[in-house]
Amino acid sequence: MTRIVYGIYSGGGLQGGHKMILRHVETLRDLGFDAVAYTGVGNKLPTWFAHRLPVLIDQQMRPEHHLLVLPDDAVNTLRQLSGLSYRSVVFVQNHYNFAAQSIEVVDLFTPTPTFIGVGRTIEAFLRRAYPQARVETVPCFADERTFGPGAARTDAVALVPRKRPVEAMVIPKLLRAWHPRHVDLPWRRLENVSETDVAAAFGSSTLFLSLSRLEGVGMTPLEAMASGCVCAGFTGIGGREYATAENGFWVEENDCEAAAEALARAADLVAAGGPALKRHLEAGHETARAWSYAAFRARLEEVWMRLAPEARLKDGPLD
Repeated sequence: MTRIVYGIYSGGGLQGGHKMILRHVETLRDLGFDAVAYTGVGNKLPTWFAHRLPVLIDQQMRPEHHLLVLPDDAVNTLRQLSGLSYRSVVFVQNHYNFAAQSIEVVDLFTPTPTFIGVGRTIEAFLRRAYPQARVETVPCFADERTFGPGAARTDAVALVPRKRPVEAMVIPKLLRAWHPRHVDLPWRRLENVSETDVAAAFGSSTLFLSLSRLEGVGMTPLEAMASGCVCAGFTGIGGREYATAENGFWVEENDCEAAAEALARAADLVAAGGPALKRHLEAGHETARAWSYAAFRARLEEVWMRLAPEARLKDGPLD
């Protein structure tokens, strides 16, 4: 019997990739797969979002029973596994992080491990880096169970400054200086807050300033779209996979002046309302629906029925 073991090495802080690891395990268990999370005794599971799943702590793994899924930045664990006989999958959520930290370690594996990516951009990168490898894609998702329009909405800009703190200071000042009609627009800076608080802020705001940077996909703008925000700002490169002129006011990376102008146009659209705003919001909702939990769940089941069908214990939830 095969047990699927997803490694997670967290200090408990905010990191979006940790959420996706645990959502994989939860959903696999809902689908009847024997899947668990594994962490070291010195690690802390994230507390900024709710999760429900069994967790192994520093337990011994056995190659004949455990299929290990390691995150793309688990350099030390990947190095340890490179010479062992475990069935291994590398879970790549950000190919930039992977290239910076782990690509040379994965080169030590014989044979090359299987990869699971979270978007087409990452898949293309992995196929180029490892043409001999098996590469699967399970899309990440803007969770419609959590993110959606709130009951009350006020004109405000939501933003998550973590990846672009300088831009998060510059762009609001440029908007106020160059577009005084928006000088009184409130700003909701989301720092070190829970997923529930982010969803509430998105659902009650009209605008979202995207500060994505070097993303594999970039889920935060999709969550904002699902919540009914008009988005403006940076795609983080990975966001090009879903960014269009219809669903956001997108600009080139690092161009703060352009971002301020884009946000002004977005705010003007919100202020004007009418059919143009409705079309824009519908395009955002449609984009978010393409990256839904429902689509993720179906694809996750399909992929793991190829990778380890023997790990499925029943056709239905285990818990």
